[in-house]
Amino acid sequence: MNSEQKDFWGVTRMPPDRLCVPENGSERNQPTSGDTGFIDEKRLLARLPISRRTLGNWKAKGLLPYIKIGRRCLYDWASVQGALLRRQRGGQW
Repeated sequence: MNSEQKDFWGVTRMPPDRLCVPENGSERNQPTSGDTGFIDEKRLLARLPISRRTLGNWKAKGLLPYIKIGRRCLYDWASVQGALLRRQRGGQW
């Protein structure tokens, strides 16, 4: 059984224990609660229904927040969700 769930827009929601990028088996990056921690590009693409090319374009345009450490880009999932929701159009809540 797959532990991932998709929300209304088809965005995959990961359980909290899979949110952080492990560093050589280190526990220091594990989230303390909820959607905290950083994820890498592979995990971000698994959550969003977009291609790697689209992600690159969005980063170049400044549409998604990310942190670059060396050659790696890490994303704070809560910040990414906030950036996407700010661009939301139409409909009423």
